[in-house]
Amino acid sequence: MKNSTILIVLGVIVLLVGGFVFVNAGDKGINGNVVADDAQRLDSSTQRAVLSQERYNYKDVEIEAGKPAAISADPSVGGCLRSVVFNVNGKRYSKYLKTPQDTLVLPALEKGTYNFACSMGMGYGKLIVK
Repeated sequence: MKNSTILIVLGVIVLLVGGFVFVNAGDKGINGNVVADDAQRLDSSTQRAVLSQERYNYKDVEIEAGKPAAISADPSVGGCLRSVVFNVNGKRYSKYLKTPQDTLVLPALEKGTYNFACSMGMGYGKLIVK
C-alpha cells in the first residue's frame, strides 16, 4: 500500500508542476517581445555600444538619447552573459552575442537608466542614456 501511495503522490506532484510550467509558459508569448535577428539594418544614425564584463556582471554602458543603439559584446564577456536581455517600454529585446560582430539593435531611447541582464538573470548591468 505504501508504494502505491507514493506513486500517486509523485504523479500528483508531476501534474501540478507540469501544469504550472505550461500555464506560465503561455503568459510569455511572442506578443510584446522583439528578438533580434540578423536582418537588422544599421544606418549612420545608429550608435554602437560594446558590453564588457567585470567579475560576474556587465560594466555600465553609456549611449546618447534619441538614437538607436547597436549593442555588441567584447571578448571579456563569457558564459551566459553573452545572452543579453533588455526590457524596454514593455518590449523584450534579446540576442545571443556569440562574436563581437553580433549585434542587438535597440530603438532610440529617452534619457534615463535601463537595467539589463543575461538570459539566466545571473549577471546584471546598466545602460545609461544621456
